[in-house]
Amino acid sequence: MRSVATALAYVLALACLPANPAAAQPAMTAADLAQLCAGEDHVSRNACRVYILGVTQGIAVGLELAGGESGQRRPCVPAGISAETLERTVRARLAGLGTSAEREREAASFIGAVVSAAFPCKHASPGE
Repeated sequence: MRSVATALAYVLALACLPANPAAAQPAMTAADLAQLCAGEDHVSRNACRVYILGVTQGIAVGLELAGGESGQRRPCVPAGISAETLERTVRARLAGLGTSAEREREAASFIGAVVSAAFPCKHASPGE
């Protein structure tokens, strides 16, 4: 379960990267995903499943943030930030989980809150 949570955190962290291809790391293409999902081994199947789940949950969290339903502000992740930095940021907060309510929180929502707190927007954006 720990590796699935780590993979999910990594996938969601990648979803938070800026859309500017010149400043961001290369995005996974549909061909990359097809190759990953074609693997029959346990690791490939889990990575495929977790990637799809992560993107799907990332979309849901993004829609909540955009609609103002989450109660948290949207993050402003700096251009060019590495996936490793995002992973370290989330892992540091995971290490400090305290209450059972925090532990039971939906992972995508948790990551969204961590990234929003770590990389707050410097200016107000529409809906905030």
